[in-house]
Amino acid sequence: MNKSMSLCLMAILVTGTAAYGNAIERPTYTKDIAPIMNNNCVECHRPGQIGPMSLLSYKEVRPWAKSIGKNVGDKSMPPWDGDHGFGPFMNDTSLSEDEIQTVINWVKQGAKEGSKKDLPPTPTFSDSEWKLGEPDYIVTFDPFDVPAGGSDLFHDFFVTVDIPEDKWISKVEVLPGSSEVVHHVILWQGNTNPNATEGWIGAWAAGAIPMEFPEGTGRLLKKEAVIRGDMHYHPTDRAITDQTRLGFHFADAKDIEKELINLWVINATFEIPAGAPNHEVRSSFTFPQDSHISSLTPHMHYRGKDFKYTLTYPNGESKDLLKVSDYDFAWQTEYKFEEHIAVPKGSRIDCVAHYDNSEGNLDNPDPTKNIFFGVESYDEMMIGFIDYYVDEGMRPKPVKFTSPLDAKMGELTTDYPGEIYTIRIPVTPGQPPQQSALYIPKEGEGGWFVELGSNVVRARIFDITWIGSQFEATVFIPGQGNMSMKGSLDDAAGVLSLTMSDDKGNSNDMRAMRAQ
Repeated sequence: MNKSMSLCLMAILVTGTAAYGNAIERPTYTKDIAPIMNNNCVECHRPGQIGPMSLLSYKEVRPWAKSIGKNVGDKSMPPWDGDHGFGPFMNDTSLSEDEIQTVINWVKQGAKEGSKKDLPPTPTFSDSEWKLGEPDYIVTFDPFDVPAGGSDLFHDFFVTVDIPEDKWISKVEVLPGSSEVVHHVILWQGNTNPNATEGWIGAWAAGAIPMEFPEGTGRLLKKEAVIRGDMHYHPTDRAITDQTRLGFHFADAKDIEKELINLWVINATFEIPAGAPNHEVRSSFTFPQDSHISSLTPHMHYRGKDFKYTLTYPNGESKDLLKVSDYDFAWQTEYKFEEHIAVPKGSRIDCVAHYDNSEGNLDNPDPTKNIFFGVESYDEMMIGFIDYYVDEGMRPKPVKFTSPLDAKMGELTTDYPGEIYTIRIPVTPGQPPQQSALYIPKEGEGGWFVELGSNVVRARIFDITWIGSQFEATVFIPGQGNMSMKGSLDDAAGVLSLTMSDDKGNSNDMRAMRAQ
């Protein structure tokens, strides 16, 4: 279980804060604490929601007073990981120092109830399923059984869109089948290898408001696109079946002035040594034209420790846009700027992340292993997501583009002439196979090279044994582990026939062609 999960669900504070000029020295629940709870807690902490207990009344809140005080005091609650001093962010859920001290004072002084005449009205909640109203288009995931108890679960859903034409998305609402177990979902369309201008839709976490893109902007949903939903489930004390739905709201094309671009500032080539307590990974991107940044979303997995975005202007001046000193994989937070950040052409974004792969990280799935980029939660990722739009035109200007794999192929065929093979592999159901490259040398290690975002990921091919035209080897696939590879080479035809097998007896036959 994530290090903050068991505590954060006791005192989750979600949507906004009350305004206090000074900390209340002798607070009571009815006058001072109930407004904070009503404004920040009960969206999740009420019957049928993900909070494990209701916090709608003093009777319900009082048993949890010490836990609330502790988590509010150490700022692990509310679930806002960003350091203070950045932004401001329109969705900042953190409490002010005065509010924090008011809660602490209340707990220290015995968590008194106070006069009932001071009690504010109990919040009311809409009976409508959809907070944004009936969607224009609904995507329904398959049912998923979440067993009672146990560790958190992650599951990917794939649904093919059925709309007559491409549509501009202006809003997206996630409607869990069971709010008790759905913790968060990450959404994108297309295959798992989106480029800088398409793929990503957005992310939603329990208690968060629906996704609404900045006015005049939108994301294009392609007809017959494959929607992928990466779901995070948090089991309760009973078995529950979830069937989550997505509600898409479309905008008229005439109302969309800018395409909201999601940029992946990604490093997919790192290796985190076993036991390393503070391993650094960097990535960067230079903006080719004047733009504005609307939001930032750092993404790592269980070993993620901290993350920072720095913007360096063409004149050399720089400023930090966001720092998350205590990253928590349990909360996929999008940091939405109240005022969008102007980014002149030639400005560079640098992302710096640190990872704790040591035994001291209680969330570490296995501190004895070297860790690589991979799609599973026990692998790692280093992605600085950025939502932005360009100042001139609707979308980024076309540029002469050489794909990362094409560039890598140029290097490989120069270094290893006649030994590089191209092979197309399936990535996402319903999508065309993706091009990749193989290098299986007579001696030493080889590699399977696959494009991911603006990077090329190398899967190790090792223990290679050639006997004539036949070979055997082992391939380490991030997220899947070791697989066996056997094959033969028709040197005259330039064809490499191979079979991949896992330890469960599953196998797949493939053919690769020598690169020209």
